[in-house]
Amino acid sequence: MSDDLSFTSALLDWLTNGYLLLKVVIGFSIIISIHELGHFLAAKWMGVRVDRFAVGFFYRLCGYRRGEGFTFGQRPNYKPEELEAKGWGETDYCLNALPFGGYVKMMGEDDIIINEQTGEMKRTDDPRSFANKPVGRRMVVVSAGVVFNVVFAVLLYMLVFLFLGKEMVAPVIGRVDPGSPAASAGLLPGDRLLAVGGARTDSFEDLVIAAVLSNGPLRVKVERQGQVLDQELIIDAGQGSARAPIGIAPLITTHVSANIAAAPDPQGLRAGDAVVRVNGRPVDNVLDIVSAFEECGGQQVEFTVQRKDPARGGAPQTLTLMQRPVLHFGAALEDSENPSARAGSPNLLGLLRRQMVYEVMPGWSAAAAGFKAGDVIVQWGTVPNPLSADIAQGVKANEGRPIPVVVERDGQTLTLEVTPKRKFSLWGAGAPLVGFRYQDTDPEPVVADVGPGTPAAELGLPRGAEILAVGPREVQTWSDVFEAFKAAAGTTVAVRFRSGHDEAVGQLRVPGSLVDELNLGPGAQICAINGETGARLEDGKRVALPSTLAVRKLLEKNIGGTVPVEYVPSLMATTRQTKMFAVRSDNTDPWQTRVGYGYELADCFSRLTEDVTARGNPLQALVMGGRQTGRELWKIYRILHSMVSPRGRVSVQDVSGPIGIVRAAVQQAQSLSELLFFLAYISVNLAVINFVPLPVVDGGLMVFLLLEKLRRRPLGLKIQVVTTLVGLGLIVLCLVLVTFQDIMKWVGGGL
Repeated sequence: MSDDLSFTSALLDWLTNGYLLLKVVIGFSIIISIHELGHFLAAKWMGVRVDRFAVGFFYRLCGYRRGEGFTFGQRPNYKPEELEAKGWGETDYCLNALPFGGYVKMMGEDDIIINEQTGEMKRTDDPRSFANKPVGRRMVVVSAGVVFNVVFAVLLYMLVFLFLGKEMVAPVIGRVDPGSPAASAGLLPGDRLLAVGGARTDSFEDLVIAAVLSNGPLRVKVERQGQVLDQELIIDAGQGSARAPIGIAPLITTHVSANIAAAPDPQGLRAGDAVVRVNGRPVDNVLDIVSAFEECGGQQVEFTVQRKDPARGGAPQTLTLMQRPVLHFGAALEDSENPSARAGSPNLLGLLRRQMVYEVMPGWSAAAAGFKAGDVIVQWGTVPNPLSADIAQGVKANEGRPIPVVVERDGQTLTLEVTPKRKFSLWGAGAPLVGFRYQDTDPEPVVADVGPGTPAAELGLPRGAEILAVGPREVQTWSDVFEAFKAAAGTTVAVRFRSGHDEAVGQLRVPGSLVDELNLGPGAQICAINGETGARLEDGKRVALPSTLAVRKLLEKNIGGTVPVEYVPSLMATTRQTKMFAVRSDNTDPWQTRVGYGYELADCFSRLTEDVTARGNPLQALVMGGRQTGRELWKIYRILHSMVSPRGRVSVQDVSGPIGIVRAAVQQAQSLSELLFFLAYISVNLAVINFVPLPVVDGGLMVFLLLEKLRRRPLGLKIQVVTTLVGLGLIVLCLVLVTFQDIMKWVGGGL
């Protein structure tokens, strides 16, 4: 019976996926046919003879020609005089065997006559030939496909906004960075953006795109706490950075998204849960949750969660879950003054933690070796208590050779063996990998190493020493150590530790800082020191507040003086406060701000979304469709620019070929709204790619026509043929490579 059920389930899955794939193929065929329809109609309009308008490629299944009627199978390639004698139409409208695309065959487009005696190549002399039309008319024909794709995208977006609606990120602000253009303009968390530059905002992305495109101030209409502000706020977008032009982020809700399944330790949370209170306080968004963890002092945080109960028909039930914070260390020296890798590693006053595995990728060497999330790496090869750099160097130096690894798991030590291998890559030799991710989050206060030149260096702790007490306080976790150091800031404290079977005590001078002397709470961010918002380093680079490096540099400039320090007290605050700070040589490093508590699953909460619709207004839907198309055109341009730019973050490995595109489309096909939106996006992509100045595609033909216009004579036919063949070869090569890359991504790239 179970086998029958499994077969039935598998059959249903295949049928469902087949149906979705059929919808995708039909959609793609329509997009490409629309492109070719543009060429066809423009050619007819310009008086060019069109021999065939085909949907699909290869074998002709059926078709229609005026006078001949509806026919099946292949038909002869009639000469113009034969069709004229029969009284038939000139164009064969046909459907071919592979309905993934289509083409338009125009007279003179590829009809080359070769003189058998001289070898000279020329095109037909027929006045209705494409090649014999004026340059301007040919430009109209060449560009019509791209125009039709853009228009088709606008119409698809319009249909979605008019009849279906689209879930988009709500134009509601979740966070405002202190000192950013948005903060200077007076924007606050929770503000709803109604209009930017006089244009209605449908999603948060509208403001981001407007900021990127803007060359000056942005006028923003805002609704705050249900009331529309009388005055528009002015954002000086030109003062921001390229990555964060105005310094805001969208609102993240307290609803757990489906990404929770990918988290290493869900700790009881499930997809669909809604966190309503944290430590008894109501929460409105994820920043409230993050703030609660920052203030937790290392103690567990209580979540009150609402979860649908299937046993009660989906009615919500209230649960209490305890969530454990994670203590994160930051690097003490963020510049090049100290080249030591140990000093520059994340640490607490120079104390470095052991590395802990937090994700093991299936199908890789680490999974086969038996690694699990939560394993603490005690020894890597011959290196005890390795740091991140030690592990990376060991992997790089031992490709194809097994590495013995000692891990600590549930209080027990295990010896595993892992072999680094290279992941397949089409773009050069990939680095050897083992297939797990790790970070320095071991909760036990075992010292992996001590950074030279740091406050902890005076203790003389050996690698592997376990801290037992700080002052009178017994410690069991790094959180205990951090809290004890914070309490002892500005004083000298005794540190008791154990190395092997021996115990010892050392003295540590815990530095003071503006954090403890000004009594700044967790989450406080420095906005200005003595009126300055950033500092310049020795190499000429500038670092901005609230970077801890910028804080240290600005304070070092004012040693011996008393300066005003402007700050915001928490993540949710934008109103600045000011306190005076007496700067000494021993309190310039804000070390407490580099160490803090976080919530590992904060990125598993979903962004606030809304159903964007034109509410039945066709004109409004058309405007929204045009705006969405323009936005996608700009995004594609930015991606292409990033790919060719030396500093770009997008590489060819991020590009998908036919298989990748179809896979993405099938995932979207379950929702008609998402499928139409995706097809509109592909239509815009097709328009852009087709106008790239590369032979074979429309952009290359347009370049030939522009050169012909400038030279007042066409390029030689041999030059056109050769460049076209080269362009075709490049396109085929790229298609093969990205398709192979798609296949490797599909199978998972396992080692």
